[in-house]
Amino acid sequence: MDSLINNPGYDPQSLNLPPDFWLERWKNQRLARLAVPKFDSPHSFWNDKKKLKDHFIQNLDGWRSQAEERISSIGIRDGSRVLDVGAGTGNLSVPLAAHGCDVVAVEPGEAMGEALLVYQQQQQTSPITLIRKTWEEVDPAELGKPFDVVIASYSLMITDIGVAIRKMQAVCTGTIHLFWFLTQPLSSRLNSELWPLVHGTEFPGEPTAEILWQALYEMGIYANIAVEPGCEAAYFQTIDDAVKDFYQRLNCSDPKQEEIIRRYCEGSLVKNSNGYRVPGQALGAHIWWNVE
Repeated sequence: MDSLINNPGYDPQSLNLPPDFWLERWKNQRLARLAVPKFDSPHSFWNDKKKLKDHFIQNLDGWRSQAEERISSIGIRDGSRVLDVGAGTGNLSVPLAAHGCDVVAVEPGEAMGEALLVYQQQQQTSPITLIRKTWEEVDPAELGKPFDVVIASYSLMITDIGVAIRKMQAVCTGTIHLFWFLTQPLSSRLNSELWPLVHGTEFPGEPTAEILWQALYEMGIYANIAVEPGCEAAYFQTIDDAVKDFYQRLNCSDPKQEEIIRRYCEGSLVKNSNGYRVPGQALGAHIWWNVE
């Protein structure tokens, strides 16, 4: 990425690529990922209330601190009208509402949406408008007046990214902020290493922020980009907990697969005072631009 985007002489048009090359590359990579036999959509995985508790709810103070740092770094003013696309458990929506922002949260997951509303009530913030749909299903007319800020934080599990971005542009008169994976997230690395062992087929990774930035350029959007630390992998109290989680995540059903996962966990996971986790550190990217 550094050799392309940060090169002062770089001009994507000089590569003579077909029209919509990067938009199609994003779409094809997402479709390849969804077409993997036995692959379970992340939407269903994160609709598990126990998973939400383990990965998000039990560490609300930590997520709140990160959210406040992000809100400050973005420069969102108190009282702004904000659209949070793929709001999840409200990690950003609730702190924004606490700052007096008029927040509309789009979140299709039932368990996620319930957790967001509980979090909002616990924090006693101003009300949040929750739309229980995917971004693809949302009609811009139901969103009301335009937004000062649109955010999509690691929620772009979308096939037609061009349509999704154009819809964001149509409802925003200020700034759009996208947060996405600059390198493969640790969960994707886990899939790419374990999937062939337990299912006998390859597992494609996520389309990364480089592809997203290039797709935006194709659309005539000349966005800023900054590197940020990616999301850390979850910790597990025991190897057994990790095996159980990966067994479900990889949609396994055979004791032989469980044994393969156990050998992987025993040989690959690292242990510290917090428990066991997938080693390594992924990187993310913050991509943003002003809507003109």
